Amino acid sequence: MRRALVVAIGLVAVLTPAVAKAQSKDDIARADALFNAAKALTDAGQFADACAKFAESKRLAPGLGVSMYLADCYEHIGRTASAWTEFRAAEGLARARNDKRADVARQHAQALEPKLERLTIEVAPSVPRVGLSILRDGLPVSTEEMGLAVPVDPGDHAVVVSAPGHAQRKFNAHLGPESPNATVKVDSLDDASAAPAPAPVAPAPAPQPAPAPAPETAPAGGDSGQTMRTLGIVGMGVGGVGLGLGAVFGVLAKSALDKSNSGPCDATDHCTQAGLSDRQDASNKATLSTVFFVAGGVIGAGGVVL
Repeated sequence: MRRALVVAIGLVAVLTPAVAKAQSKDDIARADALFNAAKALTDAGQFADACAKFAESKRLAPGLGVSMYLADCYEHIGRTASAWTEFRAAEGLARARNDKRADVARQHAQALEPKLERLTIEVAPSVPRVGLSILRDGLPVSTEEMGLAVPVDPGDHAVVVSAPGHAQRKFNAHLGPESPNATVKVDSLDDASAAPAPAPVAPAPAPQPAPAPAPETAPAGGDSGQTMRTLGIVGMGVGGVGLGLGAVFGVLAKSALDKSNSGPCDATDHCTQAGLSDRQDASNKATLSTVFFVAGGVIGAGGVVL
């Protein structure tokens, strides 16, 4: 408990500038203008903008009144730890001046204390302290604060740890109604996740695709042989027909010749007009018979070959 009280007093001292610090008339005038503007903003319900102006007014001209207003403003926007710190600072100023507002400030601080979110930074004994630097939200963390649950405002917080010869490490923590307490553990100054990645292994060569099977080809003489056989059969048929017609016209030619020899023409081939006509008819039919015989024989022979 004594340690917590020392840290709380330290926080108040850090966040509260010395009252004895000399201020210029210009700083006081600016502080007064900012204070009045901040009050107008709080009247309009614009607390976020008002808090920034109250804080700057306090920086330029610290005082009990501006501390009380700033604390109340922080409480309105949910910055409970900042409000608690400001009420503690205002209580200290009021006690020093024997101001009755000390009790008011203390009551507000006590009411906020159960609502505070707290962040603990734990540093392992194996971590060397020489040159060790820890920042919480940009502000240095003292040795006395290590391992202590320190009040912080709700939201995201960053803890940055650094030391000579080591890379800077950053830890993140989120606090709120669902997680009012958080602990950042510094076990080492080296980030295990920053270890060099193993050398990439060359990928195994992709297997070559198996050669596509050659398309099956029709055996030689397959379709073409069938066609040739068909043509051969047709040719033999046509040749047979041709030979048949040659035989028919041969018979007709012989008949016409015999007719001419039976009277129209005598043994010395003297023929009448009718005999000459029969002889000419026999000659024509003989010619056709020869043509059909020759064509049928040639075509039939070709069909046999095919």
